[in-house]
Amino acid sequence: MSHMYALKSSIEDLLGNRAWIELKETTSAATWRRYVLKLLDAIELSVETTILIKEEEWLQEVRSNLEHGRELARIAKTPEDAIAALSATLLRQVFLQLGSSPSRKTATSVALKPQNWDFSGFRSVQYVQSPKQKEDLFLSKQCRAIGFEAQLNLQAEYRGSASKVSYSTWCSARGA
Repeated sequence: MSHMYALKSSIEDLLGNRAWIELKETTSAATWRRYVLKLLDAIELSVETTILIKEEEWLQEVRSNLEHGRELARIAKTPEDAIAALSATLLRQVFLQLGSSPSRKTATSVALKPQNWDFSGFRSVQYVQSPKQKEDLFLSKQCRAIGFEAQLNLQAEYRGSASKVSYSTWCSARGA
């Protein structure tokens, strides 16, 4: 069970408790293949539904990367092969998400210098948060911190106050 615990725990976070149960003791390549394929499908769905502004060429690179990962996962003969397919696909995906995935196969080595790792030459990545998203994030964190019932009570108090400021601002001013 301790073998690859961090990976299994991360998969559980993403796909639920059944994933943990099925992966915790297995040495089945078929089970690992199934979950790697499901993760790659979830990543593609997330990219397509979450990223609102995207160019078609970049989206095609993402789809191609994920499809290549699926192909590698489908031919995996061992759990380690399936995990290697997932790892390689995610490594490339991270750089695609940052703007470009470098191909430096002919370089002897690449120094960790900003100029070698700035991928904004072709695309810029921007993370933005609308006021509603900011409030939703605040609500989610607050609920985890104080619990659902305490949050409901605070929200009722906020509504009763007829405050003109946002709920998160109101809570911050009160130290809640």
